[in-house]
Amino acid sequence: MILKELNNCRQAAVLAFAAVLSMSAPSAWPHNRTAEEAGAGSRVITTPSTTSEVSVVMGKKIVRQLYTTCGLDISYLDVPAARAVMMAEKSQSDGELARIPMAVKENAPLLPLHIPIETARLVPLFLNSESAKAHSGLAGKRVGFLNGYRMIAAVLPEDVTRVATTDTFQLVSLLKRQRIDVALTLEWDALAARHHNPEMVIGEAMLESPIYHWVHKTRQEDVPCLSEALSEMKSGGELQQIIREGIESGPP
Repeated sequence: MILKELNNCRQAAVLAFAAVLSMSAPSAWPHNRTAEEAGAGSRVITTPSTTSEVSVVMGKKIVRQLYTTCGLDISYLDVPAARAVMMAEKSQSDGELARIPMAVKENAPLLPLHIPIETARLVPLFLNSESAKAHSGLAGKRVGFLNGYRMIAAVLPEDVTRVATTDTFQLVSLLKRQRIDVALTLEWDALAARHHNPEMVIGEAMLESPIYHWVHKTRQEDVPCLSEALSEMKSGGELQQIIREGIESGPP
């Protein structure tokens, strides 16, 4: 009798296990995709981990929309700025969020989209108009900047006092406490800072370059669709709206 009951329990367990397997089988997945097909539609994109940056937040929103339009799922791998592009260059991701061409190694296995996302401008940010006049040149000044961005090295004189920070919020704080004379940041982040601090002054761009989303060459088939999606976002005004809303609502 006891053996019979054990056999019945064993049979019930086998049936239950079979039911679980049938639920997790490929035919039960959304859209009937196999595991290989599901993986083929996923992408991992490296991005600077300073997620409070208006420029990074906007970039993530724009790039995610591009991939969604092309029927692809993406996840972001947030790492320090310098490491983000290095990982993409070393084939450790499917692409990099956004960089200007000079920030990507010439022989890197990365392909830019056919058109840039926008034009990136590196600008000086001053506490007020008096500070802007007193510190119009960088030579001999205390200069705050975002750590990990290769473009900074192209514009900083050797005799400046360099103060590296992780985000524009810290740059604004240092300016207000007069710990630095000028902050170098992307124009979008400077505009967001001035939106919340109207007395601040943005100087003329010290570096200007188109900024692209980069795709690893193993995913080069994504480039045409992503490029077309970006073109439609720009022509339809959606990209400009994302930028405008980001500047008005983002920190600091």
